Amino acid sequence: MDWSLFLPGPQGWGDELLAGLWLTIRLGLTAVALGTGLGLASALAELSRFTVLARLVAAYNLVMRSVPELLVIFLLYYGLSFLIMGALAPFGIDAFIEVSPFWAGTLALSLIHAAYASEVFRGAFQVIPKGQIEAAQAFGMGRFLTFRRIKWPVAFRLSIAGLANLLMATLKNTPLVSAIGLQDLIRVAGEAGQNTKLYFQFFMISLSIYLVIAALMMVLQTRAENRLFAHLRRGPAT
Repeated sequence: MDWSLFLPGPQGWGDELLAGLWLTIRLGLTAVALGTGLGLASALAELSRFTVLARLVAAYNLVMRSVPELLVIFLLYYGLSFLIMGALAPFGIDAFIEVSPFWAGTLALSLIHAAYASEVFRGAFQVIPKGQIEAAQAFGMGRFLTFRRIKWPVAFRLSIAGLANLLMATLKNTPLVSAIGLQDLIRVAGEAGQNTKLYFQFFMISLSIYLVIAALMMVLQTRAENRLFAHLRRGPAT
């Protein structure tokens, strides 16, 4: 077997694999960042006093968690083009407008991530001891100050494990964007296998890369949890 096929260079596929890995990481991390922010906002909307808003957001999240991820990607990729062209049609612009596959895929994965992150945050906020909130109110803290000093720090600690799992799930969903033309790691590995007939070897390389990413995420999660929950392992003050 010619090992140069796996290395960067004119004869190898190393450059393409690295480019695919970089796209996968950029796509995954961007989707996670946007989705986590949207998930937090969604959770706060579901827990708000505005009943209509809470029910609408809850119904939207239920729909997003119920449909296949690939369908969401297709609907956004092709639907956004029609929406933009429809908005520009009254101005006499009838040219076809193609949405960037990267940003369409990012938006789709962000919305999917947000629907699940909302449940993680909502559950974390709901288990905050009411005594802590009542104590904050007794000290004269307003809603915003209570959220910033009491609710958010506690909810964030409780959400770490769930958010870490969602991060890996979103990264594992990134190969779906190959359906709209993006050259992610898995698609590049497939093309390399098709050209060299070494499917197993290239997919094993992809497997190894994903396992390394998962191991790094696990290390970061463990360190974050150890730091955030260090006060629980300390002995009682003497």
